[in-house]
Amino acid sequence: MSAEKPTYEALKKKVSRLERELRIREKAFEEKYRSLFNESRDAIYITSRDGKFLDANQALMDLFGYTKAELLDQVNVKDTYVRAADRESFQKEIENKGSVRDYEITLRKKDWTKMDCLVTATVRRSARGEITGYQGIIRDITTYRIAQEALKEREARYRAIVEAFDGLIYICSPDYRVEFMNHRFIERTGYDGVGELCYKALHGLDAVCPWCVNERVFQGEVVRWEVLSPKDGRWYYIVNSPIYHSDGTLSKQAMILDITERKMMEEALKESTERIKRFAYSVSHDLKSPAVGIYGLTKRLHQGYAELLGEKGRSYCNQILKTAEQIAVLAEQIMMYISSKESPLHVEPVKIGEITQMIREEFSPQFSVRGIRWVQPANLPEIRADRLSMLRVLRNLVDNALKYAGDDLSEIAVGCAESGDCHVLYLTNNGAIISEELSERIFQPFERIKPSGEVKGVGLGLAIVRELAERHGGRAWVHSSESEGTTFSISISKAL
Repeated sequence: MSAEKPTYEALKKKVSRLERELRIREKAFEEKYRSLFNESRDAIYITSRDGKFLDANQALMDLFGYTKAELLDQVNVKDTYVRAADRESFQKEIENKGSVRDYEITLRKKDWTKMDCLVTATVRRSARGEITGYQGIIRDITTYRIAQEALKEREARYRAIVEAFDGLIYICSPDYRVEFMNHRFIERTGYDGVGELCYKALHGLDAVCPWCVNERVFQGEVVRWEVLSPKDGRWYYIVNSPIYHSDGTLSKQAMILDITERKMMEEALKESTERIKRFAYSVSHDLKSPAVGIYGLTKRLHQGYAELLGEKGRSYCNQILKTAEQIAVLAEQIMMYISSKESPLHVEPVKIGEITQMIREEFSPQFSVRGIRWVQPANLPEIRADRLSMLRVLRNLVDNALKYAGDDLSEIAVGCAESGDCHVLYLTNNGAIISEELSERIFQPFERIKPSGEVKGVGLGLAIVRELAERHGGRAWVHSSESEGTTFSISISKAL
């Protein structure tokens, strides 16, 4: 028995239902298309063949600076081209191929600002296949181009620096494949080893290539060291630094500088310094011994034959005694100055209060005679330093104040403060003021505030203070004014 055929009315209803479903789907598709069209970040347009804008999304209006009404009613595509020939070339290209992708062209905004763009577009055709217009996407790559040019300039500068560098440079990957060599490297090794393993490319310098197994650079560290090559007996200074790539990987750049001549000069300077030090010790010792002998003999002569010498003879004896004493002090100070530069530091916890108390007791007789008041805080800190050095610093500063601060000196104050990563030990006196010009050179060896005939001393006390401060990772300075007096300060690193 055959199936019953659908009636005309049933077929009509089915067709009507299918048409409604189709219209609903077309509407949904249109809404989806319109949503994507309007919300896209890319500038999308539709134009007629003669250049009239038929539609455009908000991104395109933002890009060119037109309102939608201006774009549809007043603007022709040809108005956006900087060069008319570009419009003709683009039209010819797209009509011959049917579409273009990332077509580079320079366009103009409403305010006539030029911009480099990439256009991806296709032709629109009628039902009979005739070209009726174009639709496409425009991307502004002006910023990208500027960045690209800047990158090229940086690369050019980098290459210029690399090629001008008076040393060897190469870059390798994490698997130690050489990616780059400068010309000096190639000339030195006689081998362009790009792509090869480091130990092959650096065959001529394999004795100075410990970085080939150095993973610290690939962990983001910059590594520096000096090495003596057993292969050629020369010294090399090496800097390994990481190069970060956009994909998160690292390469390693090695810069190698031959420092053999510098090392030879350093060794020669060291030997010369040692010779000068030994000479200074010898001269100081040789000066001190006869000076002490002269002093002793002259004193005995003065004591035993004072009446026979007469007034003039006794005066000469006194001058000889003073001169001999000065020579002995000079020899002693020279040895102390050398010792301050050479003696190893024994860094330990030092109670500044105990140091100041020892200095106060040492100079107490002079304070009493001259009526000088000693001032210090009740609680001075404990710092890490060389104890003997701190004693010498304060002793020299107090001695300097007693010698040069003048008869108006009535108070000496000592203290200790903190400044960043340093302790600051200071001593203030209310005596004579030091000029700004002299304060800049007062710490130089043999520099004196007053002429040598007016006070005892050889001008090495403050030089020793500065030397000890520098050996403690700090410095020495002086500040002097009528209102605040004169303050000598030294800083001592907390990292000792």
